[in-house]
Amino acid sequence: MPTPRRRRYLRLQLAWLLGALLVLVALGVFSAGAYVLLAVLGFVVVDEVLASPDAEPRWRGRTRKLAAVGLLGAAVVVAVRTIQLVAPGVIP
Repeated sequence: MPTPRRRRYLRLQLAWLLGALLVLVALGVFSAGAYVLLAVLGFVVVDEVLASPDAEPRWRGRTRKLAAVGLLGAAVVVAVRTIQLVAPGVIP
């Protein structure tokens, strides 16, 4: 059974993801890379804002692994975009 803190955490994460999607679409600049970068940024920000200084629940340990995967994905997006800018035609 999810705890109130976990539900709040999930609601904020989903709100960030939906908000990022809506803003990118509204501005007409949606791309998978931009969405991944905003999603990872939001994940890290929400994770740090909701971090409790007193006690850390067990489920928060799993978010560290997810953050590492997200940061790796963001690094791949940045690397691909950099290659596209520096050497056009290498990656379509």
